[in-house]
Amino acid sequence: MQEWRIIEHIGTHVDAPAHFTAGGRTSTELRPAELLLPAVVIDIAARAQRDPDTAITIDDLRAFERRHGRIPDGAAVLMYSGWGAKVGDPDAYRGTDAAGTLHFPGFGVDACEWLLRHRRIRSLGVDTLSIDPGVSTTFDAHLALTGADRYGLENLANLQQIPRHGATIFVGLIPYEGGSGGQARVLATW
Repeated sequence: MQEWRIIEHIGTHVDAPAHFTAGGRTSTELRPAELLLPAVVIDIAARAQRDPDTAITIDDLRAFERRHGRIPDGAAVLMYSGWGAKVGDPDAYRGTDAAGTLHFPGFGVDACEWLLRHRRIRSLGVDTLSIDPGVSTTFDAHLALTGADRYGLENLANLQQIPRHGATIFVGLIPYEGGSGGQARVLATW
């Protein structure tokens, strides 16, 4: 038998609504139906290679829908930035500059709010440390998402292998009692 001490927001994990929203639901309060959902993958890898501070915009979402079809209501919208290739080098993965500022892609708050309002999404997911870009100090996408009683997925792997539209994901969340999140094994099928 093993005893583990672990931080709930490390590795591939869920940010439950309670992570950024006072009174928000904890990891044990997320229902199983919320953890099995359709998924789409927005690919910004080429842009992220040139600009590590880039964020998914409403224009990116509209371009995605023109090419791949409507983002389903209740979906997980996942950002593929190619950042997972850096996971073996913590400094590169964080993108920390000399002043200590982090640099990696994320979701812009306008895109998050558009998805909440027009597609009633269930979750946002990223292959980086945070759904907000690394340079964020206000965490606006986190606040909008968790304030709408939705959850985030961070440090996702292998998003390049998932079809851009038509996949289903299962979020195998470790539901820590009172947790503002928890590690997760996220599996996709299509």
